[in-house]
Amino acid sequence: MRGMSVSQEGKIIPGGEPEGAGAAPTSRLSRRHLLMGAGLLAVSGLAFARTPQRRYPDLTDEQFNSMFPTAFGDWRVLPVSELVMPPESELANKVYQHILTRTYLDKQGVAVMFLAAYNSIQLNNVQLHRPEICYHASGFTIDDSRPYDLRVLPDDVVPARLVEATRGSRTENVLYWTRIGEEFPQTWTGQRISMTKANLEGFMADGLLLRMSVIDPDANDAVAKMNRFITDMVRHGGAPMRRMLLGKA
Repeated sequence: MRGMSVSQEGKIIPGGEPEGAGAAPTSRLSRRHLLMGAGLLAVSGLAFARTPQRRYPDLTDEQFNSMFPTAFGDWRVLPVSELVMPPESELANKVYQHILTRTYLDKQGVAVMFLAAYNSIQLNNVQLHRPEICYHASGFTIDDSRPYDLRVLPDDVVPARLVEATRGSRTENVLYWTRIGEEFPQTWTGQRISMTKANLEGFMADGLLLRMSVIDPDANDAVAKMNRFITDMVRHGGAPMRRMLLGKA
């Protein structure tokens, strides 16, 4: 109704304007608002400080491949390779920045198939495939998979795994290890734990899969051949390769 207004007490005031009408709006920051804003900034800063940071730089294919010698001791690279590869998919393409595959042959005719796969960042949805998965996807039956302590140097023992896989008449013995940052998990669960530990320490771990295999039905003989091969490679390789394989020079 025109010409009237209502007071805060509820009384009708003829010819008046509502209290506060026409007053310019004011903007005030109360102490409570200031404290809330400061708290949000503190939480945001803490979250940023706790975000895992990148520790390992990207490598080019040339830098990665050149770490691994094409000839050392009695071993030489063959021009062809018959390695079982990770399954091809969009996820598999994200898992590895670099995949190097070679077959080495020594003077006695022993052939060792070699694979090194690497990514400078390991994330929850992007992490190393374990060979048991690759071989199973390629039609192999996994007959055995067990932990194995591999002595690559007198003072260096790497926690690895031995796998025996068969497909038809082909028996392939596989020796491999995974390195997540500075750790060598022997299981998928251990791999996730290593990633989590690195994140809690404030960095994103890198990831390496190193795999060797020999086609030989005699598991003991195959393991001896692969032991000889990898110890020769580590002895003859340079510091960048040893750092990649063992996490130290």
